[in-house]
Amino acid sequence: MDKYLSLFADMADAEFSGDSFNGPSLMASLESLTPGMAIYDRTHEGYSAWEIALHVAYYKHFIAKALDPSIEAYPLPKGPSGFAVVTDASPEAWRRVLDYLREIHGRAMGLIRAAPWPKFEEETPRWGVPIGKAVAWFFGHDAYHAAQLRSMGVPGLKEAKEG
Repeated sequence: MDKYLSLFADMADAEFSGDSFNGPSLMASLESLTPGMAIYDRTHEGYSAWEIALHVAYYKHFIAKALDPSIEAYPLPKGPSGFAVVTDASPEAWRRVLDYLREIHGRAMGLIRAAPWPKFEEETPRWGVPIGKAVAWFFGHDAYHAAQLRSMGVPGLKEAKEG
């Protein structure tokens, strides 16, 4: 793997579940939430942390499948852009989402690290951009959503501002 791509991949891993430069990682933020906190959707953004977790998982799956079309079908609820209505807010369902996030992140990052350089020049399904461009976007996706979670008024992460 190219040393610069490796540097970006390592940074993406840290933003997902490591020593992030930008505050608590995405998984540190999500795993600090109970299912009741995660389902709360009266936030500044109108999304719940659970919906954001599903969205992030959906796009991790999308990148993995772009790199390896044999990846199984997406196993979690999905809606437009991966934002799905949560119909089962049980602790077991929340654990499945968190476990799948870890699994699909590892698979996507493994595929990115193992891909031959020409693979990054192939077109992504549906987006019509090179896989390399989609991967570049993907590397910052977790950092964006970790910061979003901490600033949108999710109970337990940061209270909504008044007025």
